[in-house]
Amino acid sequence: MRSDPLPASLFIKNRSKLIASLEPGSVVVVCSGERVRRSGDQHYPFRQQSDFFYLTGLHTEGYVLFLAPDHPREEFREVLLMREPSGKERIWSGPGLSVAEVIHRSGITHIRGMDEMDELIGELLPASGTIYCNLPEDAGQQPGVRSSEWEVYHRFKSSYPHLNSARLSLLLTPLRMVKEPEEVAQIRKACSVTGRAFRKALSVIRPGCREFEVEAEIIAEFIRSGAEGHAFDPILACGEHALVLHHNENRGRCSEGDLLLMDFGAEVGGYAADCSRTVPVSGRFTARQRALHDAVHEIFTRARDLMKPGVLLDDLQQQVGALWQEAHIRLGLYTLEEAARQDPPGSLWKKYFMHGLSHSIGLDVHDPFDRNIPLRPGMVLSCEPAIYLPEEGLGIRLENVLLVTETGTEDLMAGIPMDAEEVEQLMK
Repeated sequence: MRSDPLPASLFIKNRSKLIASLEPGSVVVVCSGERVRRSGDQHYPFRQQSDFFYLTGLHTEGYVLFLAPDHPREEFREVLLMREPSGKERIWSGPGLSVAEVIHRSGITHIRGMDEMDELIGELLPASGTIYCNLPEDAGQQPGVRSSEWEVYHRFKSSYPHLNSARLSLLLTPLRMVKEPEEVAQIRKACSVTGRAFRKALSVIRPGCREFEVEAEIIAEFIRSGAEGHAFDPILACGEHALVLHHNENRGRCSEGDLLLMDFGAEVGGYAADCSRTVPVSGRFTARQRALHDAVHEIFTRARDLMKPGVLLDDLQQQVGALWQEAHIRLGLYTLEEAARQDPPGSLWKKYFMHGLSHSIGLDVHDPFDRNIPLRPGMVLSCEPAIYLPEEGLGIRLENVLLVTETGTEDLMAGIPMDAEEVEQLMK
């Protein structure tokens, strides 16, 4: 990683919160991510499994964490199995982390070799209650897929088939939904880097440029700022491309008079930012584009003000839908009479705003979230109203990252220009 490691105290605290939510006698087994081979001796870029990082702070592969807080012997309550790199791996990829570095970064003091797994399973599992594993949510739907999580799972299930097992996400989702101050600090950094990249990107937007030229400015600023890179595949969508919600090809040409929708975010220290802006390729909005952009901006402001502790995201979505219906009628998309006759209710506004207003943000750009739980201070979410008009060949989306506070929200991207007039001034 390019970013400095987070303090081990954060991960000690995260493990303590998880342990406090366990039933008596439970054991947690968490595997790190693993590199995926691309071809020959090449692999796809490694990204640590988010739950494992949340509990350990380690960004390398080849580890398994065991938590057995009720074990009578202290040395078995928190154990990290660590795979030693081979001689060939040391030559090609370096020595990896030392035991001292692993202890320093994670706060876990009992480190063992991977060859001790069977012994550890025999010590921890026979008398245990539920075994919580970080199994992939969709792995059971992919026959033949083998992962470290499944291999470890089948390893102890084959020896102790009577054991009750459950997905770790059942316990970790409520914990990851509320961010610790150290996590919020990382997200702030990611938002700051994203803002600098936006300003850099504006400098190359002009009629005739390609979408990937704008993307190049964004990733250059990310790397220059010490970020890990993109938190997700960036979207640079000009004109009708903006009607495809996940347009990732980014190879189109930006034409005079079109709008360019930009949806991107930096990853810093493993934590994501997520920003959307829509700007005029020619440097100035037309009257119609300005009216549409101002409507989205107004909805953003009103939606942001509605996001506060105690609110359910699904209720917020319906409130914003009602606001959009009013705006759509003002913009001439349909009449009040047509709105009154719509069946089912809400079908008209959903035609022009078909995705969710908000999602949780953290280690993943779509962090785990239970929509049945009301907003609480410490949650970090997006706010992203939008309008998509196939008849006019354009889409406009505006999105910031918000931190839920005791009384409302703090906009972590307030410094990234969103107002149409300010954007036009910058593009001069």
